[in-house]
Amino acid sequence: MGDEPLTSYYEFLGVRPEASTREIKSAFRKKAKVFHPDTARSDDRSMRFLLEAYRTLSDPLRRREYDRKLRRFEARSRDFPSFEYRAWLLERREDPQYRAKLVMYDLLHDRDDEALEYYESISGDERTRLVRYFERSEAMDAEFCIAELYEKRGEWRKAYEVYRSLIGMEREKPAFGYFFDVVELQFRRLVLEGIPARDEPEEYLGILEESARIAVDSEDAARFLRRKAEILAKAGRRGDALAALREAEFLAPRLPGIKPLLRKLGA
Repeated sequence: MGDEPLTSYYEFLGVRPEASTREIKSAFRKKAKVFHPDTARSDDRSMRFLLEAYRTLSDPLRRREYDRKLRRFEARSRDFPSFEYRAWLLERREDPQYRAKLVMYDLLHDRDDEALEYYESISGDERTRLVRYFERSEAMDAEFCIAELYEKRGEWRKAYEVYRSLIGMEREKPAFGYFFDVVELQFRRLVLEGIPARDEPEEYLGILEESARIAVDSEDAARFLRRKAEILAKAGRRGDALAALREAEFLAPRLPGIKPLLRKLGA
């Protein structure tokens, strides 16, 4: 993991990798009292490490990236030159179970192209593609990595399908824990900023409608509906725009942009 200490942030704080933000904050306060300059165990180096650990683990995006690096470090530390695990998997790649394991291995070893190739070769929709072979939380985390790769490659439709599936799976049975906030954020960014609406406006309107319907957060749902209303208003479809905007207002009355658009529409 580059120059990072061998002791992980979780070990230093004395919390589980699945710890909630509240648990991390509580552990930080206890440790801070130990290494504070006014105490007998004052330790500048440990205090700096503690602060960096807290800044990282209390921020969902930074924590996500740290967790990913940690998993990669741990995976590589388990690799033995005498046993070529990937070659062993490749010999069995006709079996979808081993293709799924190849996806996991390649994601952890920065083999993004290969991970996508084997992911797409596994039959079944996103809800069963990896979860058949791994624990639910592990499979869903890998699916999220796949969605990110699709985004980086500009394949927004595929990214959208995976994100949509993950949100549905989380609603059925939560597995992401603290990280679901990041999943929602990435989904929101994709829908509102990453989809070229000008190409297929009707398709985009359908995506906004669906996104509002599946959104877990009511404010996110309102954001999608507000964007839908903006597009409809520009197209001269005043009645449809008002209907979408009223629904958005009901879900999040204080969301910026709703009242000005209502005035613009003469409502």
